[in-house]
Amino acid sequence: MGNCISPFTGGLATTSGVKVFTIAELKKATKVFGDQDMIIEESFRGVVRGYIDPKTLSPSKEGLGIAVVVKMCVLRNGYVLKEWLVVDFDFLRLKSHPCLVRLIGYGSNRDYLFLVSEYFPNGSLERHIYRGKEIDESRSKSLPWEIRLKVSIGAAQGLAFLHSRKSTGLYRGNLTASKILLDPKVTLTFNILQLLTAGTVHMAGDVYSFGVILLEILTGLDYRRIILAKDAIRDDKENIAEMIDPDLENSYPLEDGVRMCEIIKQCLAEDPKERPSMQQVLDHLNAIAKI
Repeated sequence: MGNCISPFTGGLATTSGVKVFTIAELKKATKVFGDQDMIIEESFRGVVRGYIDPKTLSPSKEGLGIAVVVKMCVLRNGYVLKEWLVVDFDFLRLKSHPCLVRLIGYGSNRDYLFLVSEYFPNGSLERHIYRGKEIDESRSKSLPWEIRLKVSIGAAQGLAFLHSRKSTGLYRGNLTASKILLDPKVTLTFNILQLLTAGTVHMAGDVYSFGVILLEILTGLDYRRIILAKDAIRDDKENIAEMIDPDLENSYPLEDGVRMCEIIKQCLAEDPKERPSMQQVLDHLNAIAKI
């Protein structure tokens, strides 16, 4: 958590506090991008885990340094490093947000941009909310309603922040629960670095995708089983109480569930012009939290 950019000091190759890694350093930190540390996530394969010294940010070994994530972006469609430094890097450097993953540094060659960010051992939201998914024996049965609402608000805050910038060179929506990370305190961090692929911001599309994520949080259904739930909530075909994740066992105010369903319904409107802005979604979620 904290700001996206930390003021590292002490003889490092840095750009406004963000370390510029050489390719040799990245290879050493990640064991030459070895498969043994590949982090597999839905629709996302160019990610490996590495280790760096927390003070110098130089490559380190497992058990000695801190774990980081190295994401590989293809510099395609004529998009070059210079443009990224001007467009996206300045945004991350100048406009930090507590709900965005912290960018530690980057490196590049002619074809690829490598982004180094903090590592979240708890993994993504999808590992905690989908019914029947197990992480380990110590995992609780289900996230309580209060945490689900907190996560929803945090995700809305991060996305509303991103929407405050009308366009960007590398950001393309493709929002899923796999791109929402949870820290050890089960506090949400929005992984903007996993959304860095060639494209532009499509706000109405993001709102729709966020509505799907809210529905997953509410029902515990994964993206493969959520289609029927989307149709039901848009057409008012199902009782709200019957849709909510049974793992919650009535441990939530029904009125909160009803209001959440109304927000989801607005986000899933077939006409993009009828969907609310992310700031409006955030305001509605905050209103639920204050009830």
